Amino acid sequence: MRHLIVPSADTQYWLDTIKSNGWIESGLGILSLDDDMKAIPLNKTAPEEIDSIWQNLPLIELPREDKSAKHWTDLLDQELYDSLEDYWPRAYEIIGDVLIVKLEEEVYSHRKAIAEAMLEQIPNVRIICADNGVEGEFRVRSLSPILSRDGSNETLTTIRENGQQILIDPTKSYFSSRLSNERQGNLAAAKQLSSTVGRKITVCDPYAGVGPSMACLLNNHELIDSVLVGDLNPQAVGLLTQNIENYLARVDSRINATILCQDARIWKDDSKFMGAVDFLLVNLPHETLNHLSDLLPLMRKGTPSLIRGWAIIDRGVESSVQEELEALLLSKGATNLELTCQEIKGFSATKIFVRIESWQTFV
Repeated sequence: MRHLIVPSADTQYWLDTIKSNGWIESGLGILSLDDDMKAIPLNKTAPEEIDSIWQNLPLIELPREDKSAKHWTDLLDQELYDSLEDYWPRAYEIIGDVLIVKLEEEVYSHRKAIAEAMLEQIPNVRIICADNGVEGEFRVRSLSPILSRDGSNETLTTIRENGQQILIDPTKSYFSSRLSNERQGNLAAAKQLSSTVGRKITVCDPYAGVGPSMACLLNNHELIDSVLVGDLNPQAVGLLTQNIENYLARVDSRINATILCQDARIWKDDSKFMGAVDFLLVNLPHETLNHLSDLLPLMRKGTPSLIRGWAIIDRGVESSVQEELEALLLSKGATNLELTCQEIKGFSATKIFVRIESWQTFV
C-alpha cells in the first residue's frame, strides 16, 4: 500500500490535506519510521508521486495487514448494517479503557452486536457503555454498560495526562480530555507567575472535579507551595482525594494540600483562606461569571496574582463580558490589571466557550 512519507512535525498538515481530498485509507493508522518520519496511508484515488501536490515528498509501498483496515462496522452482519445504515453511531468517546457511545433508538436493540464489534476492533477498550445523557444535581453521565472483556460493569478507569495517572469515573464526575491543552496552559501560566513573584505559589481550584488540573501542576514540585481544591460533588471529592495523594506521592510531600467538599462561595468566610491564593482556577462554565465575586477575597494582596477561568457566553459579547469583569476586579482593588477574554471553541449555534485570564495586583 502507498504511503506518503512526511516529517513528524508536518504530520497534521498533511493528514488534514489528505483527508479533505478523500485520499486517506480508512481504518489504517499512521506509521512511525526512522529519522523522525511518519508514513500516512493513501487509498487508490490519491495522485501519483509525480503530482505537484506532494511537494516532492516520497510515496513508498509498505505492507499492511488487511484486517487492520477494517472499521468496527465491517464486523457487523452486512444485511443488518445495510438495513439500518443511517442509524449506526458515527462517533464515540474513549475515557481510559471505557468507550462511551450514543445509540439511536433504531439500533439500540443491536447494542450487544455493536459492543462485540467495537471490542474486537479496539483492543485498548475494556468496556462499552451506552450514553443516556446527564442526570442529577451534579450533571454526571448516566451510562448503561453493554459488554466488557472481563465481565465487570466497573466504570472506574485511569488515564495518563501530563505525566500523571488520573483516576476517573464518568458516572461520578464530569471529565473532559478535550481540556488537556487548557491544563497545559495552566502549567505555563503558573511557571510565569512563580517566576514573577520569585517564590513558590499557592493554587486554588474550587471546582476541581477529580483533579485533572492538579496533575501537571503538582508534577512540578519546585513550583507549588500549597493547594486548596474542592468540589460540591462528594463522589468527585472521593476520587479527587485519591488523585491528589497519588500526585504528591511522586513529588515533594511537603506541599500542603487542603481538600474540601463545600460550596466554594463560602470559603471566603474562613479567615485562613482569605488572601492566601496566588493562582485561582475557575472552571464552572455555566456559573463562572456569577461565582467570581465570591472567590476574589481568596486572592493574595500586595503581590502579582493570576486568575484563569472558563465560561460559556453568548456569541459576540466577549467585549462586554471583558468590560464587566474589569469593572468587578477594579472594584475589588485590582491594580496593574491585564485581562483577556478569548474564544476557545464553539459551544452551540449561539454560544461559545471562552477562557478568561486576568493578571493583577490586589491592594
